[in-house]
Amino acid sequence: MPFDVELDYDRGIPVYRQIYESVVRALASGRLTAAERLPTIHGLAAQLSINPNTVVRAYKDLEKDGHVVSRRGRGTFTSLEPVGTDTPEKVQQTILRGIYDRAMVEAARHHIGPKQVARFFNKALHDE
Repeated sequence: MPFDVELDYDRGIPVYRQIYESVVRALASGRLTAAERLPTIHGLAAQLSINPNTVVRAYKDLEKDGHVVSRRGRGTFTSLEPVGTDTPEKVQQTILRGIYDRAMVEAARHHIGPKQVARFFNKALHDE
């Protein structure tokens, strides 16, 4: 498989989102290139031992955000537009969203609220 999906059920991030992030990382790093075919929904679901509907949701979100294109009867392919030159801000926003989600999950485990996390990051940024 041209990209790795390592599921971590302890992250607090939905499985479909972890698949989404794996594809976006592979696109950003060049491991997936323009017009490359992704694994079939059932193939990826079987490989990861998850419900195919989870893969469907990830692929639909990827398509909605312009990272992939579904072709009926042919499969799901990466977008023809190179991610590195087409939408660097979108890729960064996706990566930052993942970082934010993980930070919020970890903070919640320790009963730390979002405002307290934001204050800490702002202070840390200004202390540099």
